[in-house]
Amino acid sequence: MAMSQFASYIRVIICVIFLALVSCKNEKKEAPRSKVEDDPRLVMLTGQISKDPQNAEAYFNRAKYFYDIEGYDEAIQDLASAMKLDSMKPKYYHLLADTYMDYYQSRMALMTMQKASGMFPDSMRTLLKLTEYEIILKKYDEAMQTIRNILAKDKQNADAYLLMGTVLEESGDNKRAILAYKKATEIDPFLIDAWIKTGDMADKMGEKGSEKYFETAMRVDTNSYTAIYAMAMHYQNKNDRIKAIEWFKKINLKYPKVPQPYFNIGVLYNELDSLDKAVEFLDIAINLDKIYSEAYFAKGVVQERQGKLKEAQRHYSQASSLNPKFTRAAEESERLKKQLEKK
Repeated sequence: MAMSQFASYIRVIICVIFLALVSCKNEKKEAPRSKVEDDPRLVMLTGQISKDPQNAEAYFNRAKYFYDIEGYDEAIQDLASAMKLDSMKPKYYHLLADTYMDYYQSRMALMTMQKASGMFPDSMRTLLKLTEYEIILKKYDEAMQTIRNILAKDKQNADAYLLMGTVLEESGDNKRAILAYKKATEIDPFLIDAWIKTGDMADKMGEKGSEKYFETAMRVDTNSYTAIYAMAMHYQNKNDRIKAIEWFKKINLKYPKVPQPYFNIGVLYNELDSLDKAVEFLDIAINLDKIYSEAYFAKGVVQERQGKLKEAQRHYSQASSLNPKFTRAAEESERLKKQLEKK
């Protein structure tokens, strides 16, 4: 496998949004007894509902906890109860939309936010959240219209310009996108995401000195994982591997339990032909995340270069098992398997 192909592969980020509708049973009002009894937090929250069953906030608080522990059906049921008692709280609709989105019911999430925007037309947070969902579902015309509505109410809304930049970027209008991102930084110099997006777009457009945007983001928050990672990726995308490794290692020091930077370092060492170091950092990534399919695949690539074909085939196979949609891993595993059988 050509190293250039591998390098291109690992730099592609694929976001898959599943549009699925899952029916919800709204007739249950209380959480399943087994879940409540096994969780002291749920016992307390359920107790609050029992003491005051007409308290919408009590249902909302339990819904938040169910959402945090991925009890999406229960969260939806509690939010239905909260809204029945008090339908005029935007945050109830926001959490319901988040629950639907994480439950792979993105259309329901969008419909929830559309309803909320109609009920609370002056809530900037609601309109911004609606815009985010419209972007996720690639409804760019609708997103731009929502942004116009926001700016008609608040001409200096930095988040609206940030989202405008995202719509323009995803629509392929890079020149206008970077102007929108820069406008967001002018309005709110502390908006880290706007500085990072400006830097990313400057890189894409070949602007010299684009690292200044990432540096500004880090000055806003010296401990920002996102800002430091963006700087590291800036150098990685410029093929300045040594600088990129230096920045990823800075993340290791601040966030030693996050596997992604170790993975990046492993890939970069592989590209620098430092194969033992590549394996060392990929192993750290795997130890931190036992289901990190990309890290298993990358380790397989390195081991194949080392001539350890059996180990490489095993790691390709492991990557494929962990992620059945990782077709590249399955192909490489099968290729090596056939090669080994011929020996």
